[in-house]
Amino acid sequence: MSAYRIGDIKVTDPDTYAVYAAGVPAISGAFGVKYLVRGQGKCEIAEGDWLPDRLVLSEYKDMETAKAFYNSSGYAELKKMRQSASTGNVIVVEGVEPSVEGSEDGTAGYLIGDIEVTDPETYAKYAAGVPETVAAFGGKYLVRDASGEVFEGSWSPKRLVVLEFESLERAKAWYNSPEYADLKKIRQSASKGNLIFANGA
Repeated sequence: MSAYRIGDIKVTDPDTYAVYAAGVPAISGAFGVKYLVRGQGKCEIAEGDWLPDRLVLSEYKDMETAKAFYNSSGYAELKKMRQSASTGNVIVVEGVEPSVEGSEDGTAGYLIGDIEVTDPETYAKYAAGVPETVAAFGGKYLVRDASGEVFEGSWSPKRLVVLEFESLERAKAWYNSPEYADLKKIRQSASKGNLIFANGA
């Protein structure tokens, strides 16, 4: 199944980071990496207080490919460069089964959630009802109910969700829709966490 790398990055040395960012595509292309979100100022808070300065959401064929890229000799020097020019968190998480590929046109919108369930029985009602509303707005799950593997940093999410819509406007339309309103209340009563909107690459 597909795998996704999520980077929440704070750049401390913009000039060095720019060299890193320019050099990565030549290496990542050999591993079939697809960048869904990449850059600064791409995110808005939907719920909570998580607001990445620079978000990277990239798609890989599977977890093995994601790890192979991260640990490759070709990426080693660039990784050191990034780490010298930024701080933050990097995790890799498995996608849904069967695999669903993210959009390649750069116009998609995303909702990314880091959720901790506090009432499993009530949350199960939410989880059963929400896919129909997502589909009605043309959305699809890329990641659902996964915890991820920490590659860098201290972020250790309990339950990750990544939804893709045809545009950021469509993602917001779903989130604010009457169809989702009651389900949203159920989720909020049975969990806590952070949700962000992200504009596609």
